[in-house]
Amino acid sequence: MQGIERIKQHILNNADAMVMAIQNDATAFEEQTIAASEEECRRIVHEAEESAQRDAELTIRRGESLADAEKRKTRLAHRQVIAEEVISRALNLLNEEPEDLRVKRYASWVYALGVNEGEITLAEGEEHLKEPLAAALGKGNFSFSKKAGNFSGGIMILHGRVVDNLTYDLVVRDHRPELTRYIFEMLSNDTAAEESDDA
Repeated sequence: MQGIERIKQHILNNADAMVMAIQNDATAFEEQTIAASEEECRRIVHEAEESAQRDAELTIRRGESLADAEKRKTRLAHRQVIAEEVISRALNLLNEEPEDLRVKRYASWVYALGVNEGEITLAEGEEHLKEPLAAALGKGNFSFSKKAGNFSGGIMILHGRVVDNLTYDLVVRDHRPELTRYIFEMLSNDTAAEESDDA
């Protein structure tokens, strides 16, 4: 029995040291785990902040890109309106030129075709030019269509089976991209000059 008591006592004596050692190990493990968790938290927070910063910068860049695209689109639409207005005004100026200039122009076109006969169609607003144009053409066998043409100015001439469309509308339609580009270049030059004056 004394052997058992001794063993028991030995266990009890060592139990305090073992409990203390286990507690120390548990405390050290807990501190280590907490430190590792805190470090992991700091890393996650840091990565999240960097990611948020990158996302914010990307969002700003996207916003700026969209704003620039919208600005370019608006500027292009505005320039297109200006180009249409310039072309329209140019047509009006041609139609408002003195009658003798228009008659000379139309006669020169007929001469350039090298024809000496045909039926000429004038625009509705220019039917009063029939007599002066006939006089300007002089020689040749030209007649005038009884029906006015549905165009702003210029002439159409039927000779044989060929119809030559020498109307302003056709010229503008066929050359609109070139005219628009030219107007855009003028607008760009004006904008550049204004910006250098402001600087």
